[in-house]
Amino acid sequence: MAGMSSWRSSATTERLAVARVLGAKGLAGSLRIEALTDHPERLAAGESIWIEDEAAPRAILEAGWGGRVPILRLEGISDRAAAERLVGRYLEAPANPLPPDTYYWHQLIGLAAFDEAGSELGQVVEVFRAGENEVYRIEGASGELLVPALRDVVRSINLGSGRIVVRYEAEEV
Repeated sequence: MAGMSSWRSSATTERLAVARVLGAKGLAGSLRIEALTDHPERLAAGESIWIEDEAAPRAILEAGWGGRVPILRLEGISDRAAAERLVGRYLEAPANPLPPDTYYWHQLIGLAAFDEAGSELGQVVEVFRAGENEVYRIEGASGELLVPALRDVVRSINLGSGRIVVRYEAEEV
């Protein structure tokens, strides 16, 4: 249901976080990163990437591995001090188009959730992975509801109307 997405989007929603800077590596401005994408080709040498909140992209000059952690060297980051200033920042890339009926996680946050009878259950406040499946966390007047992102449970998603309909039966107490 939801698509291969990193969990943080840029303020523009046109770009998605594909990595987070963990630290500097060496003296030449290389960055140790945590990859946050299902598409590692976005982090290859020659690709363009944005540092969060920057308007202009930077070229990835080199990409490799430093032990277990990916290492990038970006255009304009040429010394350790410049790399250290980026620790904790996100690296972003344009959102890839998704197949029909799949969504980036950030598109689902804030949708009003209803059961099949039309009763409001609350609002989608989080999407996360639990094993092989994604789960939508809905908060409403009656508390928290965790909904597995399965076709027989999630009946419809309509971004235009801001609604998600789920098969839900309240438990009798």
